[in-house]
Amino acid sequence: MFVFEYENPRRSSVPSSMENHMNRLVILLIMIVVSLALSPEGPRNCSTFMFEADSFLFVGHNLDETPGFHVPGVVCVNKRNTYREGIEYFELIAPPEEYGTCLIPFDQRPEPKINWISRYGSITFNSEGIDFPDGGINEEGLAIFEMSLGSTKYPFDDADPSIFMCLWIQYLLDNCATVGEVLENTDNFNLQGWTWHYFVTDRSGECAIIEFLDGKAVIHTGDDLGYPVLCNSRYDVELKRLEKYDGFLGSILSTFKKPSRFVRAARMLDRFDGSTGTIPRDYALELLEEISIKGWNKWQILVDVRNMVIYFHTNRNRELRFVSFESFDFDEKPDQMLDIHTDLTGDVSAVFEDYTFERNYEHNRERADLLFADRFKGLIDNGVTAEVYARRYADYSERMRSVKEK
Repeated sequence: MFVFEYENPRRSSVPSSMENHMNRLVILLIMIVVSLALSPEGPRNCSTFMFEADSFLFVGHNLDETPGFHVPGVVCVNKRNTYREGIEYFELIAPPEEYGTCLIPFDQRPEPKINWISRYGSITFNSEGIDFPDGGINEEGLAIFEMSLGSTKYPFDDADPSIFMCLWIQYLLDNCATVGEVLENTDNFNLQGWTWHYFVTDRSGECAIIEFLDGKAVIHTGDDLGYPVLCNSRYDVELKRLEKYDGFLGSILSTFKKPSRFVRAARMLDRFDGSTGTIPRDYALELLEEISIKGWNKWQILVDVRNMVIYFHTNRNRELRFVSFESFDFDEKPDQMLDIHTDLTGDVSAVFEDYTFERNYEHNRERADLLFADRFKGLIDNGVTAEVYARRYADYSERMRSVKEK
């Protein structure tokens, strides 16, 4: 508590109007600070930022989850010229009497529908198996990551194809080289699945935040993007939260409550000083750690966009590992996979394994077992077991790779 003392040798036993005014100001100040300190930050799951210094451009991403909840993952090397079809999330969770363990053949899908062949190779971080990323970067330097946003409401248009939003991320990495191209594809799909908003950057340093609110796409980019940071609140709410920490009142508020992750990230972006000899990569890793949720963090990913190197570590292996785009052939070799929690350190580019149905299915089954035990119990009532759920993801990926004519 702050104690303000005002000494006046001529004060009387009756407070003056000036003293009353000061007392009211002090009380009001304390009420405001306490109110702000108690205001919630919102859901806490993930965070992403872009940090540009000198010739370097970094994109950092934290995946944070409930303590005790394990998040399996695979790092995927996705080839060029790979055939993919758009599918709906409802196909993945529909009762078995509708689809069994398989998905609707493309020629039987209702219109509108979409298929494509990937133009660009990419490296992605996937929790649902290959083809279904949480985020990643393609060989043109376009990076996309997602974060939870509970207020998300996707639009719907009968004229547009519907697509599971993880596969939408892969579609963008397959087909887009710039943020501008991504934004051109924002209104062309009916997204289905979980409530996410999206952080997109490209090699030029262009950045955009894509949110879907009240059934409409809301884009923050250019002059509308105050800080290239995103957590788990609407971006306009984050900017208002930042305003609370400006000036004298903000310094007092900081003594009552640690600023939100967004505020801390914005401050660190402002405070970087390359003249002190600080190495930009080390500073980016420090920023990533600063806005991770202690005890919750599962994955930390840092993309060096200009040099096309990706660093990562996880809660099960805090040793820093990295992969370089120049280590992979995106044309001749099969797609490749690596357990994100691999018990290695340093350059792990050479230890990726070729994609197989069995390898992908086993990952999906591990993931599904954890989800159904913790969160997806309702699907079991419809006959969708962990095995059915995992098999549908794996069957999709296998079928895409069996298409010979492209």
